[in-house]
Amino acid sequence: MFGPAGVRKIGSLANFGGAMYTGAVFFAVRVALDARVAQRWLPPGVSLARPASATVFAAHFPETSFGSVYDEAGIFFHVRRRLRDAVFCPWMVVTDDVALIVGRELCGYPKKLARVTFRYGGRDAGTTREGDVFAEVERRGRVVLALRGVVGARMSDAPPMLGQRALNVRGALGLTAQRLVTFTPRETVREVRSATAEIAIGSPSSGLEEGRDPLDALGLGVVLGAHLYRVDVAAGLPPREVRGAGLGFALRGLGARWL
Repeated sequence: MFGPAGVRKIGSLANFGGAMYTGAVFFAVRVALDARVAQRWLPPGVSLARPASATVFAAHFPETSFGSVYDEAGIFFHVRRRLRDAVFCPWMVVTDDVALIVGRELCGYPKKLARVTFRYGGRDAGTTREGDVFAEVERRGRVVLALRGVVGARMSDAPPMLGQRALNVRGALGLTAQRLVTFTPRETVREVRSATAEIAIGSPSSGLEEGRDPLDALGLGVVLGAHLYRVDVAAGLPPREVRGAGLGFALRGLGARWL
């Protein structure tokens, strides 16, 4: 684990209270969840919201407080804890090692490195507009996720992307080392557009690769809707520990979170 000096350094990279991401673009696809399957991936004390759903997304970060330009993909389960709504991340990949360290060590996102291809209209100009959007995630020579859609008109009543309460599990493997943490990023929405979307999950891994990126086992279902966001995000208050996650959770999520 990091000492106090290391924690302070990572905290300065996250820029708590200030801008962390500027002009970030998210292609977010809301899908139905098989509640019986998805619940097994949650830590103790956290349950799925009803009706059960998840957001599958790809993102591009053109400007960050820690100097990286990178792409990302991940999944948020929509959950509840103590009668409050939140999102929980069972799987996330990035193209940058600094983003991986900051996100995993501070906020508990289970980030792993991958090749993420993300294309959308207006990316080079720093704007969004109507047109095709495409994302593909490749891990260890296997395409594990593909998103495709068409971006439509601007809208003003979309749900938040990152600007909602998050619950994640932070810490190394061990009986008591992993802790459930909570935090709420501060999000400023620059633009949201409606979109259509299709999602494809790669075939299950086998042999030595079995259990890595088990997206086919998370209970993801039919597409319910999609949006393209362009947002600025501030880190807000540091994550707060609320309880232990338990060894059972660590073992159940080993492939998705660590391998």
